[in-house]
Amino acid sequence: MSFDRRIAHFVTHRRRTVFVWLGLGILACFALLACCLRLDSEVLNLLPDSFDSVQALKTYNKDFSQNRELTFAVYDPDQSTAMEDFTEHFASMLKKEPWVLRVMNSSPMENPEGMQEVQTLSLPLMFNLKPEAFDEAISLLKPDQMQARLHKLRTEIEAGSMRAEMEMNFDPLGLVTRSLKPLAGSFSAEQTQPLVAKDGTLHLVLVITNQSGLGPRDCQAMMKQVREFEQRVYTAWQGGKAPQILVTGRTPYVAEMSKGMERDVITTLLGSVLLVAFVFYIGFRRFRPLLAIMHVLLLCCIMAVAAGAIIFHALNGIAIGFCSILVGLGVDFGMLMYGAYQTGRHAGKDHEEAVADAIRQLGKGIMFGAITTAAGFTALVLSHCSGFSQLGVLIAIGIVLAAILMMTVFFVFLGPKHIPREHDWLFDLIKKYVGWVFKSPAPFMAITGLVLLAMCIAAFLFIGKLVVMPDPKSLEPKDSKAGFALRTISSKMTTAGIEPVLVIVDAKDAQEFHDRWELLQAHWSKAKEDGKLRNITTPAPFALSPKLIKGNTARLSGVNFAAARESLTKAIAAEGFSTDSFKGSFTLIDNLAAIAKGDTHFLEWRNALSENSSWWFVLDRFFGSEPNVGAAYITPNKTIASEEDREVLQKTLETPGTVIHISGWSYTLATLIPWSKGSASHFYFDGKLVQLSVVMIVFNVILLIFLYHRFFPLFILMLSLFLSIGAMLASLEYFAIPLNLFNVLAFPLVLGVGVDYGIYVLLAVRQPGDRELAFATILKPVFLSGLTAICGFGSLAFAHNPSLRGLGIVCAVGVAWCLFSTLFFILPAYIWKGDK
Repeated sequence: MSFDRRIAHFVTHRRRTVFVWLGLGILACFALLACCLRLDSEVLNLLPDSFDSVQALKTYNKDFSQNRELTFAVYDPDQSTAMEDFTEHFASMLKKEPWVLRVMNSSPMENPEGMQEVQTLSLPLMFNLKPEAFDEAISLLKPDQMQARLHKLRTEIEAGSMRAEMEMNFDPLGLVTRSLKPLAGSFSAEQTQPLVAKDGTLHLVLVITNQSGLGPRDCQAMMKQVREFEQRVYTAWQGGKAPQILVTGRTPYVAEMSKGMERDVITTLLGSVLLVAFVFYIGFRRFRPLLAIMHVLLLCCIMAVAAGAIIFHALNGIAIGFCSILVGLGVDFGMLMYGAYQTGRHAGKDHEEAVADAIRQLGKGIMFGAITTAAGFTALVLSHCSGFSQLGVLIAIGIVLAAILMMTVFFVFLGPKHIPREHDWLFDLIKKYVGWVFKSPAPFMAITGLVLLAMCIAAFLFIGKLVVMPDPKSLEPKDSKAGFALRTISSKMTTAGIEPVLVIVDAKDAQEFHDRWELLQAHWSKAKEDGKLRNITTPAPFALSPKLIKGNTARLSGVNFAAARESLTKAIAAEGFSTDSFKGSFTLIDNLAAIAKGDTHFLEWRNALSENSSWWFVLDRFFGSEPNVGAAYITPNKTIASEEDREVLQKTLETPGTVIHISGWSYTLATLIPWSKGSASHFYFDGKLVQLSVVMIVFNVILLIFLYHRFFPLFILMLSLFLSIGAMLASLEYFAIPLNLFNVLAFPLVLGVGVDYGIYVLLAVRQPGDRELAFATILKPVFLSGLTAICGFGSLAFAHNPSLRGLGIVCAVGVAWCLFSTLFFILPAYIWKGDK
């Protein structure tokens, strides 16, 4: 018994056995999903992880405290509300919330607590000074030095000097100022500036939450509390019209993205199923085969997701689009098999014979089609984008499963008692069209070829303009509240509208960490003096050197702190000051004495700050959760808008003798532009797109050589694909459909899907008997398959995720042109020349 007859016999007479095995398989899949399925809403996983700038962004998001930081903005663009009063009202209520750990609504330099903590911070910074600078600072404790300084301050205060009075309150001995001196060259005023926009329309309030986890559910739960809190704030406000409350941060973004993912699963899958079902019913006018196909596709989706849960640690949001795409593509195999089965039944064959004939006629072509389509999607792994790699692998698994199950399980669901509809208006119409083509295939091929060629010429002659949106921010949903908040804050608070560049440095130990930052600080300061950089903000002063601290601690052995205390008391009395004003100075002397005796507790600046200190909001931006990982913020002279700008900045920042990781959205964008597109023309991509397309074309050619064994049909098919891609580009230009960093990946996908239709048409050429009937029998399901593929991709237009939406639209346009060229170019060409 032949292979096709064995399968037909098994699915006809062993239906109960098949159902039992299917039930066990489904239970196993659900068990795997319950144990292993994790969702990943991290937008950075949509970027290619082979770039150091992308990895640096991921490190920054993962290891720095802003993971649990919310940035609120009280915003009144019309300045028609009591902004200051409302901000105080908002901040006071915020501090009482159980999910809030600490709040900062003013710069640490603007409140007494913050100024007092500066004095505490100065102690570890003093021991990080160079030996000569440390000796100079300690010399201020000599009796004559203290006496001279206090006398000078008293004289200037009596003369009305505000500066002297501030020094008296902040640093009467001068030790704090000397200790903080390194901050002048490395700590930008931007980090401690007032949290109010210059035009007074926006006031920032920063919050660290006690959010237990960073997963989608945790973020959604946190944002639910935030929204409820905002409503209470508005309800309690009695000061008239209230300004807007904006909020951004990782948590709001993840909450929005994860909700969008859940909505996309429903809308895209439902849209795809409804569109595909409509197309199938119009073509075959039967519900039973439609339900059988949908059951098979549901099985494929469940199995593919279960496989993905095992293969991948977490499934990215973009990968959820595979279900709607799989429905649109997988249904092709079902329609092809049912079309051949329907023809067999109309010829008087029973169920088992019709199944065997369908498998014999189309089984080889369906498997080749599944392999080429799966290869097209598997090629997305080469994009090095986690989300798109997962999307490609899931669809590839699902497509292969669909091909196998449509030739087996589909007929089990269909049942031996099913009788196809006798009258088929679509088949009759297609048969008439095939008859017309048989009469004069050359004119059909020539006219269609000229149309496609004209579209290609239009694309290459720039008739229209292909819209390219390479900014990763274009992948953000347009209705994103967190995105709107971030853009508003950036436009109001960023210096001169220039986004700072992020530089991350890591080291194996504290000493290496200090040495690297010291080297970078000197190099960048020189670049700033030369006008190559606008501003630099580094953690260099807080990168403590164990070697310096040890040496400076030893230098304290020669200081008599008891005598210093006594001398300060006499100097205070001599100048007529109140001893109470010098409590901080006496505490500083006592702490130095304790350090001299071996108490190193004071030498760690992290121990100097209270848990609720506003300074944590400043310092946490510079230091990660991992030891010896720090970040600097460099403001270039202009926004990075090109690869040339990025290269110039990179050369400026790179310093011999140390390793740095440069990142930031603008910098990463400039890195990714060459990855996705080139500059030779407005639609020619010489980056990742061409790599994937070449891989796809080479694979198709090798595979089709084994299938075709002839030059002419292979040449016609590849020519058709080339013309279809050209027509696709022209359509994108004419209708101003934008390309972004990721929907350019649609091109290799179109190649993988579009080649299938030519394979199926070639199968008709090789069928024995009535060739006209064979072409009509194949062409009907090919036509319907093309429509369902377009529907599957087009359903992604309903997706909330712009990456998924753009990918679906571009693929739908490309598949539509591949279907057009198959019907009106490949078919006439194969009829004209046959299998030559």
